Amino acid sequence: MKSFLITLFLSLTIWGTNAQDVHPNQFGSTSLALNPAFTGTADAWRASFLYRVQYPNSPNTLNSSYFGLDYNLPSQRNSIGMFIQSDRIGVGSGGGFRSLQVNALYSYLLPAGEYWRIKMGLSVGYGSKNLNYFNLIYGDQLSPTGVTNGATQDNTLASQSIDYLDVASGFLAYNEYAWIGFSAHHLSQPTLDFLGTQYKVPMRLSGHLGIKIPINESERQFVSPALIFRSQGGIHLLDAGTFFETEVFQAGIWYRNLPIQTQGSSSINIQTGIKHEGFRLNYSYGMVIGGLNGLGGGHEISLSFAPQRDVDERKWAYRKLPVF
Repeated sequence: MKSFLITLFLSLTIWGTNAQDVHPNQFGSTSLALNPAFTGTADAWRASFLYRVQYPNSPNTLNSSYFGLDYNLPSQRNSIGMFIQSDRIGVGSGGGFRSLQVNALYSYLLPAGEYWRIKMGLSVGYGSKNLNYFNLIYGDQLSPTGVTNGATQDNTLASQSIDYLDVASGFLAYNEYAWIGFSAHHLSQPTLDFLGTQYKVPMRLSGHLGIKIPINESERQFVSPALIFRSQGGIHLLDAGTFFETEVFQAGIWYRNLPIQTQGSSSINIQTGIKHEGFRLNYSYGMVIGGLNGLGGGHEISLSFAPQRDVDERKWAYRKLPVF
């Protein structure tokens, strides 16, 4: 039961009335989930995979996996993509919580003067949440000789699995050295039934921006500070960080959940990675500050591939973002 209560507490942070979506630390590797307008911001196509382990000291570790794929159509202004994100709490326990999101993406590229480009994006997908309690043992199933085989008379959960439609949209403006975007998720505000209570998933609003500061352009060395602000269910979170990047190496530090509110835990995340001929391999570690720090930090590893292709510079200039 103690294991289940921890699972339930972590699940409520995702599924409660003031629920917060799960956000990986490496937002560059999961940009399609951050904003559908990021679809098609690589030269040709891009594939990304990320795996995350959060709270490893807990008996109910949070495991997340992400796969994203986007492609620029021959029309050069239209791009399509998709992503799959899966989150699991309490893997292997009777009280396991699972969340699945599968979304299709579309974006349209607009010129905005000589240097700026604008992308408008749309995301439509399928969501599923499941809370498995079948293996739990309740108090009235215990006897002096052990566990009885009788059914519990305690209150059980009203629904074990919920499926819903999810819609998001986004805007992105960028040039060779800067980008700024805004996205709105859960526009359909799907209604879920949890613990016998129906409620609407709160809309998630996000603003994000970054710049690319050249240190040595001939050696392709840059510093890239970035900010992400999120608001969902009355909770406002701010992430800030900076990255140093060369042609073959990337490293950065990221402060998540800056204390603009007293709720929740903050974390300091250190990220490092290598690049080679379109491949990027990144690892990050997040150290929790306050709150759930006793459950351990978070580990993420990601692999992405975005091949370069020779194109007409007049048509494709500034298609690729300066950060990522």
